[in-house]
Amino acid sequence: MKQSFSHQTSNLYAKYVSILACGDKPISVCKIQEFTDDLAKSHLLLSDFNWDDWYQNSHLVDRPEYIADASLHDCQLLLTAMTRLERFSPGVMDNMRRQGVLLAILERYNNVSMQLAC
Repeated sequence: MKQSFSHQTSNLYAKYVSILACGDKPISVCKIQEFTDDLAKSHLLLSDFNWDDWYQNSHLVDRPEYIADASLHDCQLLLTAMTRLERFSPGVMDNMRRQGVLLAILERYNNVSMQLAC
């Protein structure tokens, strides 16, 4: 489990870090969809999702630096909510990317995976 998580997150980090860090320049809907598909394939989205949990933790997206101390569950919760919101309100994921939230979550996953690998 630890090795699998570490491998999955390091692959996602390597693949998307430069894309998610591209600032105000919009990225394609196809790239966003590819990212969310990869999150799902890597089992980083929650299958048992509760919107109340999202509302209690949504403050984490207010400032990306809050995510540096977030739990893995919190990161999964945020990503799951964002991918679900994206279906009904296209642009949510790109907005979170522009605000630095997606990169902060990916960096948090990567940091935790490196700690687990040790």
